[in-house]
Amino acid sequence: MTEDAVRFPLAEPGLWVERVGDTVFPSGEPALFLDRDGTINVDTGYPSNAGQVVLREEIVPVIQTANSVGLPVVVVTNQSGIARGYFGWAEFAAVNGRVLELLHARHCSVDLVLACAYHEAGNGLLGVADHPMRKPNPGMLLRAAEILKVDLAHSLVVGDKQADAEAGRRAGLSKIFLVGGAVSAEQAAIAEMETIRRL
Repeated sequence: MTEDAVRFPLAEPGLWVERVGDTVFPSGEPALFLDRDGTINVDTGYPSNAGQVVLREEIVPVIQTANSVGLPVVVVTNQSGIARGYFGWAEFAAVNGRVLELLHARHCSVDLVLACAYHEAGNGLLGVADHPMRKPNPGMLLRAAEILKVDLAHSLVVGDKQADAEAGRRAGLSKIFLVGGAVSAEQAAIAEMETIRRL
């Protein structure tokens, strides 16, 4: 067992799976899946400095709405910077901890974080092409669904890249929102979750 596997919640060398908090959700409910860099926080390109983390203000009400209607919030993020040797799991942990801290300060709760470090240009064990956990493959969403027993067909995904949308489609999601378009993905996601509240 590697030192990283002892120190961090690694399900395998390139896959971080962290249950945050202890909220218990009913089986068969939808979830809100979020990309991290570029969706929750400003994407600075391979973020490895916790002191430079800045939240995207638009995402705050999205997470608050999910929390208020009782949807699990799941972060699914590709982290090829680890595979490429730009930073390690320790730096990822610090940045991710800061993201969660800033969200908590805004009364936003995240329930599960999955991060995939595999990449075809990676080093050693992380140098894997088309790994099933790396978006656009749906592996992280499927793993989250197993852990939280969520209904993928009625879940939502909000991201900033086509890989996020494609991962959602491959996992069977139909409610897919990409930030930065002509229509506010954040407002559309909120409206969709408000519909769930009324059901």
